[in-house]
Amino acid sequence: MRIVESFRDNNGKPKNRTLFSLGKVEDYSPKQLENIARKLLEAAGMVMEDIVPEQFTEINRLNYGYALVIKTLWSLFDMDKLTRLLSKSKKVRFDWINVLQLMIAERISNPTSKRQNYFHQQDYLGFNPQTSLQHYYRTLDILADGQQIIKQHFFQARQNLFAQQLDVVFYDVTTLYFDSYKQDKDGLRQKGYSKDGKAHKTQVVLGLLVDQLRNPVTYNIYRGNTYEGKTIVDALEQLKKQYSIKHVVVVADSAMIDKFNREYMEANGVNYILGDRIKNLPENIKEILLNRDIHKPVSSYIPKDKLSYTEVEYQGRRIVCTWSEKRARKDAQEREKLLEKAREWIKNPSKYKQTKKRGAGRYVKEDNNGNMLLLNEEVIKRDARYDGFKAIATTTDMPAADLLEKYGDLYQVEHAFRTLKSQLEIRPMFHWTDKRIEGHIAMCFMAYTFLNYLRNATGLKEREIIKALDKMQMSEIKQKKDDEIVYMRSHISEEQKVLAQKLKIKLPYDVMSQKAVNQIFNPKL
Repeated sequence: MRIVESFRDNNGKPKNRTLFSLGKVEDYSPKQLENIARKLLEAAGMVMEDIVPEQFTEINRLNYGYALVIKTLWSLFDMDKLTRLLSKSKKVRFDWINVLQLMIAERISNPTSKRQNYFHQQDYLGFNPQTSLQHYYRTLDILADGQQIIKQHFFQARQNLFAQQLDVVFYDVTTLYFDSYKQDKDGLRQKGYSKDGKAHKTQVVLGLLVDQLRNPVTYNIYRGNTYEGKTIVDALEQLKKQYSIKHVVVVADSAMIDKFNREYMEANGVNYILGDRIKNLPENIKEILLNRDIHKPVSSYIPKDKLSYTEVEYQGRRIVCTWSEKRARKDAQEREKLLEKAREWIKNPSKYKQTKKRGAGRYVKEDNNGNMLLLNEEVIKRDARYDGFKAIATTTDMPAADLLEKYGDLYQVEHAFRTLKSQLEIRPMFHWTDKRIEGHIAMCFMAYTFLNYLRNATGLKEREIIKALDKMQMSEIKQKKDDEIVYMRSHISEEQKVLAQKLKIKLPYDVMSQKAVNQIFNPKL
């Protein structure tokens, strides 16, 4: 920032010269820049108001992005058809559709309680802010009663929007905890194995099926003490009955494996790709899988000493075992961390007595007299045998490279859970009845489906989408001369342009009247 004088030299040519150098603009706050401008005007015998008369007053700043985008998605997903089905058997005398849209907007933007959703409704343009708090909870009841209709509708909408054959699904489960310690004797809230490390709190188990684009296919809710391996058969039963899907490959991790699950899938013609446990296989099978001399390269592009595989038929399934140099290094490093802890316990036996025989505790044993702690070399050697190896069981005839790629795509469901838990904050839950729990999860399912559609449609990351939507704002301005209300739109970013282009949304003009703004969100009025 400089103060520059323009002048003509002796030959009459225009020139500039710097009188004062004031540094970088970034070094000044907006207030400091305003003060500089005021001082310069004072030096000229003027005041700021002579240049910019105060004709307008900002009385509010509202977000228009969420209403604009959610109403567009409402049409894309044919949500009017869904809401008609959900309202068919009920006499609902309040605008629960507006409440649902508001809750979805809040869940994506700033996940919080339904009570806070009620207080935040005044922060949006395009939604009806005249809604009672009780209507938020009653809307959850509507969703709970119609959750099966919701799942079927979104499944069909997914088929229509993506025109993609569903031939591979990824399945996993997670736990959603409550801010509560008291179990519901006959309800969903139970204590069980917690994937969030909240074993002292009650929880529910959520099973989720997603496709290769992270679109949810369906979900199921189970009591908090349900063993996750039991859920996959139930999920497949529903997939087959309710969605008429016959030929599909299920991809899941080793936690889903047991004899009953495999036998069910084989008997029902469901192909699978499942993580297998090498340590649980018979010794003669392990000797084949762990023999790297008979391994073959997975790909001609990757050397055998970096990534290799072998396979064997066992009890009606094909077991493909891979070895990875990178995984072997990782396994050895993780074991060394446990050994460091084990060595500390050997030096301080009093600490070891407080531990359990797992993790680092597996590598510690007492001598024959029970007087001294030693490293258990036998267990260390046995564990090192499996460094770098990973087994996958399948009933498909896919080549090893394709099989690994499909199994590697299992992270899609992990990403879906991460979004639900972190971005949409589906837990901890503060609802206590089964109906409200089911309604809350149904609402989060809808919010996730919308957000994931935006991710696929725009190519933007979830955080970029949310940031763009958060900044789609309008200032509500009163003109002093006649008290008329007008709206001034904020600057449009590149991400907002992408959203508008991909969703075919017409963005508001820079300045608009109240009537013009109403027409954007309610064109039928």
